[in-house]
Amino acid sequence: MKRFAWPLTLVFACHSRGDPRFQVDLGADQPEVGFGERFQVEARSDRDGAITWTQVSGPKLLEATTSDRGFRFSAKMPDLATMLSDGVPWGIVPVSPRTRAEAVLEADWRPTRGGAPVRRSIRVAAAARSRGLPNVPIGQRIYLGGAGWRVTAGPASAVATVRDVGGVSTFTPDQEGVFTLSDAAERILRVQAGRYDETPLDCGRGGCHGDISAAIERSPMTLALARLLERPDLAPDGVTCALACHATGEPGIHDGGFVDVATELGSSATLEGVAELSSLPRDLRRLGGVGCLACHGPSALPEASARWSVLRSDLCAYCHDAPARYGHVAGWRASQMAHADRDPEARSRAECVACHTTWGFLERVSAPTPERRAARRPPDGTGTIGIACAACHDAHAGETTTRQRGLLRAIPLSEMFDQVPEPARSTSGACLACHAPDSLVGGRTGSPPADDRGLVLASAAAIWAGRGGVDPETGKSLDGPAPHLGVAGGCVGCHADGPAGLEAGAGHAFKALRSRCDVCHRDRVPEPSSPTLQAEARELWEKLIERGVVEGGTKSDAPRPLHATAKPGTDRRAPLARAAFDLLLVLEDPAAYAHNLPYAERLVETSRKVMARTLR
Repeated sequence: MKRFAWPLTLVFACHSRGDPRFQVDLGADQPEVGFGERFQVEARSDRDGAITWTQVSGPKLLEATTSDRGFRFSAKMPDLATMLSDGVPWGIVPVSPRTRAEAVLEADWRPTRGGAPVRRSIRVAAAARSRGLPNVPIGQRIYLGGAGWRVTAGPASAVATVRDVGGVSTFTPDQEGVFTLSDAAERILRVQAGRYDETPLDCGRGGCHGDISAAIERSPMTLALARLLERPDLAPDGVTCALACHATGEPGIHDGGFVDVATELGSSATLEGVAELSSLPRDLRRLGGVGCLACHGPSALPEASARWSVLRSDLCAYCHDAPARYGHVAGWRASQMAHADRDPEARSRAECVACHTTWGFLERVSAPTPERRAARRPPDGTGTIGIACAACHDAHAGETTTRQRGLLRAIPLSEMFDQVPEPARSTSGACLACHAPDSLVGGRTGSPPADDRGLVLASAAAIWAGRGGVDPETGKSLDGPAPHLGVAGGCVGCHADGPAGLEAGAGHAFKALRSRCDVCHRDRVPEPSSPTLQAEARELWEKLIERGVVEGGTKSDAPRPLHATAKPGTDRRAPLARAAFDLLLVLEDPAAYAHNLPYAERLVETSRKVMARTLR
């Protein structure tokens, strides 16, 4: 099923069927009807007949009616709140293929006398896609979350104002330049408007983003359209129907994007017969593929105070949130990572943000300049962003090495993971960086001395690798077997499941796939020798709380994890304090028995022994 709005000729290229001698015209696609707004389609034909309408995709349209033997179809779009399950965010509202309320309507025309029936399709949508960034195309309507919006400044010749469409504030910039908007609480939003074809492509000039620009030239996203033209079999619906995500700009909008410029030049926007991108006019070549403008939008880069918005999943959702074919964002939304910062403290406390926020993670692994660090931090009131796409994927990394396949981010890891095979390190680097204690990404300093560790912040990767524990008696590292290091892909070799019904991207939910166990274990998946492994660890942990070895970390602290509530006692060198560290390794990983049963049992057993001797 095709997903985006096109000029009428493109729709026919994808959706026409019937006797070519009879003309049935549904008019142009309608890409910006408005949320909660009514629209109408008027069909025309050169012969008498009747039309039957069918909605073949998209959210249910409301109050649908037909008249004049079906030649007039009318319906109402769903409202914005219905399409956004997480609520309407403040500022520019991101709109993806899933949330734009796009519907495909089929009209079956049957002649009154003789002749074969003819089927035509048309696309209608409430809104064009939006990345949620403050740099937007001229002439495209954007939706604003919040109340009392008004334009307080803008280009000299601009007359655009904030309007109410379907009960939501909207704004359509009409001139190139910067518009200043203010809401009822006097919060300021500066919107930069421009055209894609008039935005200079000088990101790589001296003193700017030379290395990034060079990498982007090798990126599979930049080369997407060229690859499709060379291999049209990769686009089962045709290259035309892939342009919305393989070229720059929004089809159906006069934004200076690929389709818009092709129409202005009189070129074939369908790309029929085009085998190489280099054969297109220069103005089209610069808009072919997914380069800087396709992600960052037209005009200039946003002001520093707004650049944090690039880190939201909404930027990638612009194309990758179109279930069922492109379900990557839908899969991610079903993961715990999507809600990692739902606790206000998790997105604000210095010791939490490195693994609970996208901006904190990037700050941890890339050591940005102070200016860039400040630009990445979302303002107060932004709400949940989660560990989004940019944490694991680096869009600026050209696909040149094994580590960077799939644009995966290259993550420096501590010596704790030196024994992990390189393919697993490359594929699961982002997982290992956060799901282990003292991973110290960004350096090769190894783990700190056991007595300086405090308590465990996370443990699944450490348990899996058979590392991270400490001998309660001596304080030396307590290493163990790691039977699952050979699993291809590392973490994602097993955590590859997700919502049903997605053709691609379901694995971004990172749910464990039981069938992966069967590859090696068949019907003999090992169970803990003690079915109460976690229960025994919890019982020992509670005894340490009673003795004051650790503070907090009780069951009453739920739903927060233990590492967010427990604190070490004053004597970290005592054997009992080291036992607490080992026990928390097991307790912080509910799947410890599956990740590495022998090592988890060893940690519990050594803790039990030292506690039995010391507490006696």
